Amino acid sequence: MHSPPAFRAGSLELRRGLAALALPDINQQVVKAEYAVRGAIILRAAEIKEEMAKNASAFPFDKLVECNIGNPQALKQQPLTFNRQVLSLLTFPALLEMPALLESFPPDAVARAKEYLAAIPQGIGAYSDSQGFPIVCQQVADFISARDGHPASREDIFLTDGASKGVQLMIKLILRNEQDGVLVPIPQYPLYSATLALENANFVGYYLSEESAWALPVEELERSLDSAKSKGINMRALVVINPGNPTGNSLPVENVRDIINFCSRNDLVLMADEVYQENVYDSARPFNSFKKVLREMSPEPPLQLVSFHSTSKGFLGECGLRGGYMEVIGFDPQVKAQILKMASIGLCSNTVGQLVTGLMVQPPKPGDASYESYMAEKQGILGSLKRRAVKLVPARRTHADARPLLLARACTHTCAHGRTRTGVPARAYP
Repeated sequence: MHSPPAFRAGSLELRRGLAALALPDINQQVVKAEYAVRGAIILRAAEIKEEMAKNASAFPFDKLVECNIGNPQALKQQPLTFNRQVLSLLTFPALLEMPALLESFPPDAVARAKEYLAAIPQGIGAYSDSQGFPIVCQQVADFISARDGHPASREDIFLTDGASKGVQLMIKLILRNEQDGVLVPIPQYPLYSATLALENANFVGYYLSEESAWALPVEELERSLDSAKSKGINMRALVVINPGNPTGNSLPVENVRDIINFCSRNDLVLMADEVYQENVYDSARPFNSFKKVLREMSPEPPLQLVSFHSTSKGFLGECGLRGGYMEVIGFDPQVKAQILKMASIGLCSNTVGQLVTGLMVQPPKPGDASYESYMAEKQGILGSLKRRAVKLVPARRTHADARPLLLARACTHTCAHGRTRTGVPARAYP
């Protein structure tokens, strides 16, 4: 028998014999990609935490708060009681056969768990359909129909592991080669720049107008598009984050119409990141989805639209459970089949996240046993976020069109237990 050769780390023999990877040997698009919210600062924070665990006096502080990303439950925001009650029953359905324990659950939580389990007889530990549980896809479609006043179809809904996975799937589908590009706002959430770098495609930035409450002037889109074309870039899609992240703008209907017409005129897929739709605090600038505005245009222009939503934002803050959806509108059936194929490669999104999405879009209704406590918890969280949003901007507006920041990032949360003004047991949020 031959003894295995003694290889030295980093030697040529090691790299040849074991096909070891060194940094120059891996996909260089991975090396080039940057994702600041999980970059060097957060790695240093992890090191500091480890050092503090070993030596409490190592630093002139005794607590480290990570504000690199919206992660409210890491900062003690409590999950909504109703949602976690339903999830408890779904993850351990034997509780439904334990009358003494079941008495501690409100009847609407029990009914919702039984409804889901009846529709998912194989249980939530098995793979779902690649598009997602049909019952949850239908609940999402019903939510969109009620929100927009226009019908939505279950067949257009894809459940995803948060909005991020939907964004990544669609960018991979849309881009063909390194000459393709996507228009992305500046400032932006770095998911888009990182994903485009991984795909070796062109990030083409367009600037929001800070002077006009972070509006999206179509003239700026035209400028960016023309500049990219002059460099030989084939523009494939436009990303719009509405409500804005990190700007907090909520686009007026007229601006949304102009954007739709721009995409229709230039044959661009419109990718609408709408994950902060619950976080608008200025009644003069309500959230209007791109789908709603599109359906109310006459004549309705031809458009391929993908909208994204997530359980991580809004008031749920269920970041780690990774729930979300995307709705695809105006796509050829053959292209939709390819989207389903891509979803199938990953088998399915996680089933708990799918169910949290269902709970997000179909909360307790008036008259349900959990309705009042649910609304107290919801308003407690949103009230806290609104107070923070107002504090983040000057109280005095500089001109008639200026608006305060409409969006409070979830990472600003600090939370404590307490009671609401109505006396309903809930969380109190500063």
